[in-house]
Amino acid sequence: AIMSNYPSTATPLVDAFFDFDCPWSFVAFNRANEAAMRTMSRIEWRPLQCSEFPNRLPELSKPSAMEQASAARTWMAWLDYCGLSVQREFDARVDSQNALLATLYATEYGQEQGFIAGVFNAHWAQAKDISKLPVLLDVAEACELNLQELQAWLTKPVVAAALERNLQEYLAKQGFATPGFSIGDRLYI
Repeated sequence: AIMSNYPSTATPLVDAFFDFDCPWSFVAFNRANEAAMRTMSRIEWRPLQCSEFPNRLPELSKPSAMEQASAARTWMAWLDYCGLSVQREFDARVDSQNALLATLYATEYGQEQGFIAGVFNAHWAQAKDISKLPVLLDVAEACELNLQELQAWLTKPVVAAALERNLQEYLAKQGFATPGFSIGDRLYI
């Protein structure tokens, strides 16, 4: 009973659900990594395509123009607070599917941290179109990933199924927006 008052020595695991196309995921990626270092937690980055939320959760309403403008102002304030600069507008969207699939490849080779950082930087800080394969290949090359293997990986049905499993797991946890952080049985959005 006395020992239960001592903190656990186990490394906490945080499942971080994100989409490159989500402006809040960009901010959270930078902040979560700092928090993980402070708390000695391990983050498992779990890509999912948040553009699927309206298809899976029809009860979600589209934000009004006023809500969207407020969210954009809040996001800009967070960027300023975090010292992040962007070249892309808050509501500018692209198809992030290949970038998310490529993240699963980078994870297989232990390069997810650098790859995710590189894609977020390309998309938000440099306003590059991450739906374009050459942009992803540039990031992959900087992470020393095998470009031919990566291109083959993007076409494998099993990889798309893994991305879908992340989405299904997140929805089962009552997730409805990104980013979301799961620690044990708790979900923080």
